[in-house]
Amino acid sequence: MDVIVFFNGLGNQMSQYAFFLRKKAINSSTEYINICKEHNGLELNRIFNLNIKSTIKERLLFFIFKSLIVKKLKIFRFVMKNLRIKADIIDENFNYSFRKEFLQPSEILSFYYGGWPSEKYFIDVKEQVVNAFIFPKFEDAENLKCEGIIKSNESVAIHIRRGDYLTAENIELFGRVCTKEYFEKAISLIEQKIEDPHFYIFSNDIPWVQANLKFKKYTIIDFNSGKNSWKDMALMSKCKHNIISNSTFSWWGAYLNSNPGKIVISPSKYLNNDIKTDFYPENWTRLSDY
Repeated sequence: MDVIVFFNGLGNQMSQYAFFLRKKAINSSTEYINICKEHNGLELNRIFNLNIKSTIKERLLFFIFKSLIVKKLKIFRFVMKNLRIKADIIDENFNYSFRKEFLQPSEILSFYYGGWPSEKYFIDVKEQVVNAFIFPKFEDAENLKCEGIIKSNESVAIHIRRGDYLTAENIELFGRVCTKEYFEKAISLIEQKIEDPHFYIFSNDIPWVQANLKFKKYTIIDFNSGKNSWKDMALMSKCKHNIISNSTFSWWGAYLNSNPGKIVISPSKYLNNDIKTDFYPENWTRLSDY
């Protein structure tokens, strides 16, 4: 049996659920467990009305998973021995490129503990994935107004993620991919390709954006936070074009953009030390040498 672990924030949860749908299509016995505690907890139900429930089986699988992580527990050895359960955790280990073997059904109880962000993991069920991630209609005046304006001009969503990417634990992994030079090159390319673009800025560091980047026309989106943060992703998906960071949050905002003529600009890397990556779809414009 394969078990997909849901954890971390909204973008990661969406990638994990997309991977789950593909694995479920391959092997109907595929299950999931939910360990979402950080950020806003499990958001898939609240935003997309998905039927992710805690059942007796899910709780048992959760116990086995947690026991695998802390194998020193005597109760773990007792349960695994007496129930004759063979189990393992399959971890990405910071290698986010597509691995075809992960789509094969496992011979033992296998917990898939990772992000699985490559489109190649779910491309065969893409329609099902896109239909699962339909955002609710806005009900507040501010987002409704912004949505109307976005649809009326050459809107370009630009997501600039700093904040947590600059902490000591993350900066060596993620923090030096989307530099000032990357965003400057991306903005310049959009201005060459799109007539009269209007940039919609989504960032957790607006002061840095204002001090370092220049736009002819722009709007700062700073009114969605906490449990309303998903509305930023929804607005990104409604823009005509996207400039993204190395982030699953802006990845999904761009991926769910239904404009057939969209331009999506991304970095060439997801991690600082990437040599190659499947994180970004092949039809997106990947920037390097900046």
